[in-house]
Amino acid sequence: MKVAVYQIADTGDAAANIAKAYDAIIHTEADFFALPEFFSIPGGDFRKPYTLQSCLEETALPAYEMLQRASRQFKGYIIGGSILERDGDCYYNTCYVFKSGEQVTNYRKIKITHEEVELQICPGKDTVTFDTPFGRVALMVCADCISWEMVDKVCPGAKYVFLPVSLTDPNHPPFTGHPVSDIIAKKFGATVIKITRVGTFGGKVLSSRSAITTPAGTVWEAPDAMEHLAVVEL
Repeated sequence: MKVAVYQIADTGDAAANIAKAYDAIIHTEADFFALPEFFSIPGGDFRKPYTLQSCLEETALPAYEMLQRASRQFKGYIIGGSILERDGDCYYNTCYVFKSGEQVTNYRKIKITHEEVELQICPGKDTVTFDTPFGRVALMVCADCISWEMVDKVCPGAKYVFLPVSLTDPNHPPFTGHPVSDIIAKKFGATVIKITRVGTFGGKVLSSRSAITTPAGTVWEAPDAMEHLAVVEL
């Protein structure tokens, strides 16, 4: 099985971010193609004064259309990082999965951050797994993975855990390796695919490294906090 991990660099323009993701997807051969959290939204030094509705219209709806269109050309599953979703009066941080032009499933991030609460993004309620010819896949988004209650609900029985994450605060205390992925992989016998993106804030690089971690340890990680597209055979 081949997994494509796209550690995408933020261009500062939603349309350019979406176009770059589309180009990468349709020119890659793999069984899964994974994007990071909020991959289409300009962030860090490029952050824009969106309302939730304008963010939906400018960054999410075009990204959804792109993912669906790209999935008609890409032969495998697209794990669409996350984009904003509106359902009634609620806006969610949502990961969509596509294959062959169809939406396979979607997952609304449950453990939203303080910033997302302040922005009035709603938390999701239901964990999501889905079956593939390669085994069961579990979905989490960023801060979900540091809630062990959440992890213990979604990861049992999963062979692969996709974990899109977003831009990391440059003032976050330094750490080495992928300790949360290591714990999840060993506890559940799963392979954790973490996908981040790259940007800047105050001139400082915003990124943790994307990585693929098995119960035996990390089998691939991005070499640095630059843009990388890697296809990894598992």
